[in-house]
Amino acid sequence: MHRSISPSRNRPSLRRPRQRRASFVLALLFACLAFTSRAEAAPARGESDSAEVSGHGGPGGSYSTSKPKFVLPDFVYGGNAISLLAPIQIGLTPKGYIPRGRIGLQYDRQLHRAHWFHIGVAALFDRGNWEDFRMDECGLTDPGTCQAGTTSGMDISAGYTHKLFIEKRPWIVPTFRAGLAGGFWYYPRLSGTREQTRELSWMLGLQAAVGLRFFLLRELAIGIDLELRPGFAIHREREQAATETTNQASFILPLQILPLIIEWRF
Repeated sequence: MHRSISPSRNRPSLRRPRQRRASFVLALLFACLAFTSRAEAAPARGESDSAEVSGHGGPGGSYSTSKPKFVLPDFVYGGNAISLLAPIQIGLTPKGYIPRGRIGLQYDRQLHRAHWFHIGVAALFDRGNWEDFRMDECGLTDPGTCQAGTTSGMDISAGYTHKLFIEKRPWIVPTFRAGLAGGFWYYPRLSGTREQTRELSWMLGLQAAVGLRFFLLRELAIGIDLELRPGFAIHREREQAATETTNQASFILPLQILPLIIEWRF
């Protein structure tokens, strides 16, 4: 007698793969829904940046970016400095002429904290006649030989600079400078003809200055200086139709007013 095979015994084995597939599909759907809801809850990167900048914002809202306010530096750099010096020079003695225009460059090297070494070079220029040069007379007799002309020369200085440090206001730096200075300048020659008996002057003297620097940035400052350069000048003069020159010495006391100083530290 043959036994009949009941189909109900095979149903569990057929349903198990289907149940596993259905469970996997449901788990995948739940994971996708959870990730989508989380992404919608988090703001976009551009919106969060705008909200941080403006302090408010949202979909459809207006965003405003505020520029940071200017803040004075809490410290200034040391080590090296280059300065542009554009002063006006005035001779305080009757015989002490010096060209009034002067544009110079100065290099400062920090030795230790407030102690610096400086060296500078400058171009001198002016325009005038024998009266502007503080001479007693022109010295020439030919007509038209005592007209005004251009003076040009240069000077160089070197010495010690003390730069104070103010703890509560580091952006203000008082400076004190002392050193030696020397230079020369030629007097005008128009059309190859001397305009006065004086041909050349050179000077050697001391350098004493006081000033202030105001740092707008940690490496950039503007400032003002007041400088005295007491010294002696030697004037080379040649009389009309003379072949040899004579030298005359005089005391000079130039006062330099430096209203335009730009200092760059690095």
